[in-house]
Amino acid sequence: MPAARRRRTPDEARAEILDAATELIARHGPDGVGLRRVAEAAGVTHGLVTHYFGTYRALVRAVLERENERKRELVRARMRADGSVPYATGMTEVLFEILADERYVRLWTWSQLHALDDGAAPDSPTNLSRLVDVIEEGVRSVLPPPEGPDRSRIEQLVLLAMSGAYGYALGRRYWLTDLGHDPDRPEHDTAYRTALSSVLAAYIGGSTP
Repeated sequence: MPAARRRRTPDEARAEILDAATELIARHGPDGVGLRRVAEAAGVTHGLVTHYFGTYRALVRAVLERENERKRELVRARMRADGSVPYATGMTEVLFEILADERYVRLWTWSQLHALDDGAAPDSPTNLSRLVDVIEEGVRSVLPPPEGPDRSRIEQLVLLAMSGAYGYALGRRYWLTDLGHDPDRPEHDTAYRTALSSVLAAYIGGSTP
């Protein structure tokens, strides 16, 4: 049943549309929804959704951007807990927490396949660039140059972390089963996280050329 329509401020309406879209996308995937379905779930008119977001593609982009900001805040919180330094162990914990959110992984993967960033302004930073900015800010706050790693090393660290974490999340069940392990046993995830953290810690510490 669609939600009953009621008076909302513009900010409330926009937030509730995003909430409805996020929930629908989580249940049905981005390809299984649409502007009219989102409008019904949010209890607003199709025209209002179009007024705020224009197209369904733009709405999905807005949902993804809000989710990305929430994930960046997880990184910031981890950095605050670690004294502003994104230690490798903390970084992998955050990445695995993010990847445990299957809703987000499905949305992120869909966005990559559909190149959602192609509607952004040419000079606007990408979501990955913003994540690197957050990490670099934390590093610089306690390890200013030349003591700390440069931007290039931080970018490579993020690429290594994302590749390792996303690859494991996508293939873990098949690979662990193929190796003769029970993929539902949590110690395998713990062991992999420890190994990945060790590699990242060595790299961010400058022990590789």
